[in-house]
Amino acid sequence: MVSTKAVPVSPSEAMNDTSALPGEWEPLQWSRGRGPVTEDEALGVLRRRRRNELRQAPKREGAKRAEVPTELPAESDRKIPVVNRFPPRYLAMAHARAEVEGTNLTAILEEMLVKYAMGKPTRPQTVSRRLLSLYTRDS
Repeated sequence: MVSTKAVPVSPSEAMNDTSALPGEWEPLQWSRGRGPVTEDEALGVLRRRRRNELRQAPKREGAKRAEVPTELPAESDRKIPVVNRFPPRYLAMAHARAEVEGTNLTAILEEMLVKYAMGKPTRPQTVSRRLLSLYTRDS
């Protein structure tokens, strides 16, 4: 099941920030007819996620930590490594398909990520049903 966890923010902090971007203080919501995620929304969510990281990680003496961003990273910025969990059966099949296609799975996942990130959001209930149906077999 997919869930969204709200970041705890003091009401006074959220109310006093008139320059807040959409998604900066609370999760974005789906609405009928909305278009793809905007750069302001992406930056707002990035800022909220970074604030949450900073709150959760204790600051070590003298350690340098990235601050809350003021702009989205450039498309040309260096790629960052991420860790995800996938079902091993489908991971093996995906590696094999990528090999047959003369590429690697990282390139395929990047392609999928870019298309997903730039696409129009789908109704949350539709996404839940779609994800649940991945592993349900019709008899």
